[in-house]
Amino acid sequence: MAAASSSSSSSTLEWPGGFVFDPLDEVLVIHYLHPKATEISDCKCPEVIPERDLYGTEEPWLIWEKMEKANNCIRNKEEMFFFTRLKRVSPKSNRCKRSIGKGCWKGDGNSSNIFYCVDQNERKRIGIKKTYHYEHNNIKNDKSKSNDDDDNNHRYRWILHEISLDESLLQHAKVLTNHLKFPFLSKKLLNMED
Repeated sequence: MAAASSSSSSSTLEWPGGFVFDPLDEVLVIHYLHPKATEISDCKCPEVIPERDLYGTEEPWLIWEKMEKANNCIRNKEEMFFFTRLKRVSPKSNRCKRSIGKGCWKGDGNSSNIFYCVDQNERKRIGIKKTYHYEHNNIKNDKSKSNDDDDNNHRYRWILHEISLDESLLQHAKVLTNHLKFPFLSKKLLNMED
């Protein structure tokens, strides 16, 4: 894996040689998502992990390429880490938009709880992890390939792992409800023989 890299507009963070950012989900919640949501003053999150719209008009591979060129996010060979905010379908709705570019993030229907071990006998749920994959709209009906639908869309399977805080941790959050998420975007090389 490649060493993690990050830079900020105010300063560049230097990582020691051989450093790889490969945290457990529990670590992502405790040391990154919770401090960011509660706006803890000594939180280094903005310097290390950028906030990015992963439910907007750009395709996932274009986001990947831009962030890779800018070298301003923590990443390893197959994953990039961001903060993002969910967008509601309407102000009164609890449903969130999952569109991105010309497609959407399609959930696999599974979620897993993230626990923190308080002691040997007690575990506390601190977060939830959901997985989504990119699905191009009307891919079965669209035989033509547009210019921005380059090979990256077809060579890789784009996956979004989304981590959110447990409701019990939201009482101290400055962000209203659970809109701040900690997704990490990954790309998996497809076997072209399939």
